[in-house]
Amino acid sequence: MMKQPEYITIADFANRIGLSRVQIFRRVKSGQIKAERFGRAYLIPIEELQKITGEISELDHGLINKGVKKTLKDYGSVIKDLGEE
Repeated sequence: MMKQPEYITIADFANRIGLSRVQIFRRVKSGQIKAERFGRAYLIPIEELQKITGEISELDHGLINKGVKKTLKDYGSVIKDLGEE
């Protein structure tokens, strides 16, 4: 199942990172920030905001937790032994 990307407007993006709409628009036009055009509006994938702010999505958080649990299950005793050295 493919995850549908979520989008935010240039104004929302600007407000969230503390820059002006004009600054964000210039970065979109120059290709520094990926955006898609829908009619006259540009919409920015939420992943672009997460890249800039360092936030991770709930899906990414779940995948990370799943990976950690699998690693501990498969290699927990080895990790414990390494910690005791």
